[in-house]
Amino acid sequence: MRALLPAPIREPIRALLRPLGAFKDAPPPLGRALVRMLAVWVPLALANAALTVWGALQAYGRLRQGGPPDWLERFSGADPEVLWELFRTLPAPPAFGRIGLWLLLIVPLGVLGTWIHHAVWDHTGLWLLGGLKGKRGFRTTLVAEAEALRIAALGTLVGLLGFVPGLGPVLSIPLMLLDGYLWLFRGFALAARHGCEPWRGVAATVVHAILLGTCALGLGVMLLLLLRTAP
Repeated sequence: MRALLPAPIREPIRALLRPLGAFKDAPPPLGRALVRMLAVWVPLALANAALTVWGALQAYGRLRQGGPPDWLERFSGADPEVLWELFRTLPAPPAFGRIGLWLLLIVPLGVLGTWIHHAVWDHTGLWLLGGLKGKRGFRTTLVAEAEALRIAALGTLVGLLGFVPGLGPVLSIPLMLLDGYLWLFRGFALAARHGCEPWRGVAATVVHAILLGTCALGLGVMLLLLLRTAP
Protein backbone atom coordinates (compact mmCIF):
# COMPACT_ATOMS: atom_id res chain seq x y z
CA MET A 1 0.00 0.00 0.00
CA ARG A 2 2.81 2.43 0.89
CA ALA A 3 4.52 1.78 -2.42
CA LEU A 4 1.34 2.82 -4.26
CA LEU A 5 1.25 6.22 -2.58
CA PRO A 6 3.35 9.06 -4.01
CA ALA A 7 6.06 10.48 -1.77
CA PRO A 8 4.28 13.87 -1.21
CA ILE A 9 1.42 11.93 0.44
CA ARG A 10 3.35 9.00 1.91
CA GLU A 11 5.76 11.17 3.89
CA PRO A 12 3.08 13.31 5.62
CA ILE A 13 1.14 10.16 6.51
CA ARG A 14 4.27 8.66 8.06
CA ALA A 15 4.87 11.86 10.01
CA LEU A 16 1.29 11.95 11.28
CA LEU A 17 1.43 8.32 12.38
CA ARG A 18 4.84 8.73 14.06
CA PRO A 19 5.00 12.37 15.18
CA LEU A 20 7.83 11.80 17.66
CA GLY A 21 10.21 10.97 14.83
CA ALA A 22 8.83 13.38 12.26
CA PHE A 23 11.21 16.28 12.90
CA LYS A 24 14.54 14.60 13.63
CA ASP A 25 16.32 16.07 10.59
CA ALA A 26 18.01 19.45 10.65
CA PRO A 27 15.48 22.27 10.29
CA PRO A 28 15.29 23.93 6.87
CA PRO A 29 15.82 27.68 6.41
CA LEU A 30 12.75 29.77 7.08
CA GLY A 31 12.30 30.75 3.43
CA ARG A 32 12.39 27.16 2.21
CA ALA A 33 10.01 25.99 4.94
CA LEU A 34 7.56 28.76 4.07
CA VAL A 35 7.66 28.10 0.32
CA ARG A 36 7.13 24.36 0.84
CA MET A 37 4.18 25.05 3.13
CA LEU A 38 2.58 27.44 0.66
CA ALA A 39 3.14 25.08 -2.27
CA VAL A 40 1.19 22.33 -0.51
CA TRP A 41 -1.39 24.21 1.53
CA VAL A 42 -2.50 27.04 -0.79
CA PRO A 43 -3.82 24.81 -3.63
CA LEU A 44 -5.71 22.65 -1.12
CA ALA A 45 -7.06 25.71 0.68
CA LEU A 46 -8.18 27.18 -2.65
CA ALA A 47 -10.04 23.99 -3.52
CA ASN A 48 -11.69 23.92 -0.08
CA ALA A 49 -12.65 27.59 -0.26
CA ALA A 50 -14.01 27.27 -3.79
CA LEU A 51 -16.19 24.29 -2.87
CA THR A 52 -17.38 26.05 0.29
CA VAL A 53 -18.34 29.21 -1.58
CA TRP A 54 -20.01 27.22 -4.35
CA GLY A 55 -22.08 25.30 -1.80
CA ALA A 56 -23.00 28.49 0.05
CA LEU A 57 -24.15 30.19 -3.17
CA GLN A 58 -26.24 27.18 -4.12
CA ALA A 59 -27.80 27.04 -0.64
CA TYR A 60 -28.51 30.78 -0.73
CA GLY A 61 -30.19 30.44 -4.12
CA ARG A 62 -32.40 27.62 -2.89
CA LEU A 63 -33.28 29.58 0.24
CA ARG A 64 -34.15 32.66 -1.80
CA GLN A 65 -36.48 30.69 -4.07
CA GLY A 66 -37.92 28.30 -1.51
CA GLY A 67 -38.62 30.78 1.24
CA PRO A 68 -37.83 30.52 4.95
CA PRO A 69 -37.34 27.02 6.40
CA ASP A 70 -39.96 25.64 8.76
CA TRP A 71 -37.70 25.87 11.81
CA LEU A 72 -37.19 29.60 11.24
CA GLU A 73 -40.93 30.20 11.05
CA ARG A 74 -41.48 28.26 14.28
CA PHE A 75 -38.69 29.79 16.37
CA SER A 76 -38.67 33.37 15.08
CA GLY A 77 -42.24 34.09 16.08
CA ALA A 78 -42.56 36.46 13.12
CA ASP A 79 -45.49 36.64 10.76
CA PRO A 80 -44.97 33.97 8.04
CA GLU A 81 -46.13 36.38 5.36
CA VAL A 82 -43.55 38.93 6.45
CA LEU A 83 -40.82 36.28 6.34
CA TRP A 84 -41.86 35.14 2.89
CA GLU A 85 -41.84 38.73 1.63
CA LEU A 86 -38.39 39.26 3.16
CA PHE A 87 -36.97 36.17 1.42
CA ARG A 88 -38.55 37.14 -1.89
CA THR A 89 -36.79 40.51 -1.78
CA LEU A 90 -33.34 39.07 -1.08
CA PRO A 91 -30.81 40.09 -3.74
CA ALA A 92 -29.67 37.54 -6.27
CA PRO A 93 -26.42 35.75 -5.39
CA PRO A 94 -23.30 36.98 -7.18
CA ALA A 95 -21.74 34.90 -9.91
CA PHE A 96 -19.21 32.39 -8.66
CA GLY A 97 -16.62 33.69 -11.13
CA ARG A 98 -16.55 37.12 -9.50
CA ILE A 99 -15.98 35.65 -6.03
CA GLY A 100 -13.54 33.06 -7.34
CA LEU A 101 -11.16 35.77 -8.49
CA TRP A 102 -11.10 37.25 -5.00
CA LEU A 103 -10.31 33.83 -3.55
CA LEU A 104 -7.00 33.87 -5.44
CA LEU A 105 -6.01 36.83 -3.25
CA ILE A 106 -7.85 36.11 0.00
CA VAL A 107 -6.87 32.45 0.41
CA PRO A 108 -3.06 32.91 0.23
CA LEU A 109 -3.32 35.86 2.61
CA GLY A 110 -5.47 33.74 4.92
CA VAL A 111 -2.90 30.93 4.86
CA LEU A 112 -0.12 33.35 5.76
CA GLY A 113 -2.25 34.89 8.48
CA THR A 114 -3.05 31.47 9.94
CA TRP A 115 0.64 30.54 9.95
CA ILE A 116 1.63 33.72 11.80
CA HIS A 117 -1.34 33.41 14.16
CA HIS A 118 -0.39 29.86 15.17
CA ALA A 119 3.24 30.84 15.55
CA VAL A 120 2.48 33.77 17.88
CA TRP A 121 0.04 31.90 20.11
CA ASP A 122 1.97 28.60 20.18
CA HIS A 123 5.20 30.46 20.97
CA THR A 124 3.41 32.24 23.81
CA GLY A 125 2.08 28.94 25.13
CA LEU A 126 5.53 27.34 24.95
CA TRP A 127 7.02 30.32 26.79
CA LEU A 128 4.41 30.04 29.55
CA LEU A 129 5.25 26.36 29.95
CA GLY A 130 8.99 26.95 30.11
CA GLY A 131 9.69 25.24 26.81
CA LEU A 132 11.99 27.92 25.35
CA LYS A 133 15.04 26.50 27.07
CA GLY A 134 17.23 26.55 23.99
CA LYS A 135 16.55 30.27 23.48
CA ARG A 136 16.21 29.71 19.75
CA GLY A 137 13.75 32.54 19.32
CA PHE A 138 10.55 33.18 17.41
CA ARG A 139 12.18 32.37 14.07
CA THR A 140 12.49 28.75 15.20
CA THR A 141 8.78 28.70 15.96
CA LEU A 142 8.00 30.06 12.50
CA VAL A 143 10.01 27.25 10.91
CA ALA A 144 8.36 24.63 13.13
CA GLU A 145 4.89 25.92 12.33
CA ALA A 146 5.59 25.95 8.59
CA GLU A 147 6.84 22.36 8.73
CA ALA A 148 3.88 21.16 10.79
CA LEU A 149 1.26 23.02 8.75
CA ARG A 150 2.66 21.63 5.49
CA ILE A 151 2.05 18.14 6.85
CA ALA A 152 -1.27 19.08 8.46
CA ALA A 153 -2.49 20.31 5.07
CA LEU A 154 -3.19 16.64 4.41
CA GLY A 155 -6.21 17.17 6.65
CA THR A 156 -7.53 19.71 4.15
CA LEU A 157 -7.15 17.09 1.43
CA VAL A 158 -9.10 14.57 3.50
CA GLY A 159 -11.65 17.24 4.37
CA LEU A 160 -12.53 17.61 0.69
CA LEU A 161 -14.29 14.24 1.01
CA GLY A 162 -16.87 16.05 3.12
CA PHE A 163 -18.13 17.77 -0.03
CA VAL A 164 -19.02 14.46 -1.67
CA PRO A 165 -22.85 14.15 -1.56
CA GLY A 166 -23.87 11.80 1.22
CA LEU A 167 -20.42 11.64 2.85
CA GLY A 168 -20.55 14.97 4.69
CA PRO A 169 -22.75 13.86 7.61
CA VAL A 170 -20.98 10.49 7.84
CA LEU A 171 -17.52 12.05 8.01
CA SER A 172 -18.39 14.99 10.26
CA ILE A 173 -17.23 13.41 13.52
CA PRO A 174 -14.09 11.72 12.08
CA LEU A 175 -13.10 15.01 10.45
CA MET A 176 -13.59 16.87 13.75
CA LEU A 177 -11.34 14.34 15.50
CA LEU A 178 -8.76 14.71 12.73
CA ASP A 179 -8.84 18.50 13.12
CA GLY A 180 -8.24 18.09 16.85
CA TYR A 181 -5.25 15.83 16.27
CA LEU A 182 -3.77 18.14 13.64
CA TRP A 183 -4.06 21.01 16.12
CA LEU A 184 -1.99 19.04 18.65
CA PHE A 185 0.40 17.81 15.95
CA ARG A 186 2.01 21.25 15.73
CA GLY A 187 3.29 20.71 19.25
CA PHE A 188 5.62 17.90 18.16
CA ALA A 189 7.30 20.23 15.68
CA LEU A 190 7.60 22.94 18.34
CA ALA A 191 9.19 20.56 20.82
CA ALA A 192 11.63 19.12 18.29
CA ARG A 193 12.81 22.48 17.02
CA HIS A 194 13.05 24.12 20.44
CA GLY A 195 14.69 21.09 22.05
CA CYS A 196 12.14 20.59 24.82
CA GLU A 197 9.98 17.66 25.89
CA PRO A 198 7.18 16.67 23.49
CA TRP A 199 4.54 17.16 26.16
CA ARG A 200 5.48 20.83 26.49
CA GLY A 201 5.03 21.38 22.77
CA VAL A 202 1.67 19.62 22.68
CA ALA A 203 0.56 21.41 25.85
CA ALA A 204 1.51 24.73 24.23
CA THR A 205 -1.11 24.14 21.53
CA VAL A 206 -3.63 23.38 24.27
CA VAL A 207 -2.73 26.63 26.05
CA HIS A 208 -3.16 28.36 22.69
CA ALA A 209 -6.69 26.97 22.40
CA ILE A 210 -7.53 27.96 25.98
CA LEU A 211 -6.23 31.51 25.57
CA LEU A 212 -7.99 31.91 22.24
CA GLY A 213 -11.26 30.58 23.66
CA THR A 214 -10.98 32.85 26.69
CA CYS A 215 -10.43 35.92 24.49
CA ALA A 216 -13.35 34.96 22.26
CA LEU A 217 -15.59 34.42 25.30
CA GLY A 218 -14.56 37.76 26.79
CA LEU A 219 -15.27 39.53 23.51
CA GLY A 220 -18.67 37.88 23.29
CA VAL A 221 -19.54 38.93 26.84
CA MET A 222 -18.51 42.53 26.13
CA LEU A 223 -20.60 42.64 22.96
CA LEU A 224 -23.57 41.25 24.87
CA LEU A 225 -23.16 43.88 27.59
CA LEU A 226 -22.95 46.62 24.98
CA LEU A 227 -26.12 45.41 23.33
CA ARG A 228 -27.95 45.33 26.63
CA THR A 229 -26.85 48.83 27.59
CA ALA A 230 -27.59 50.31 24.17
CA PRO A 231 -30.56 52.73 24.16
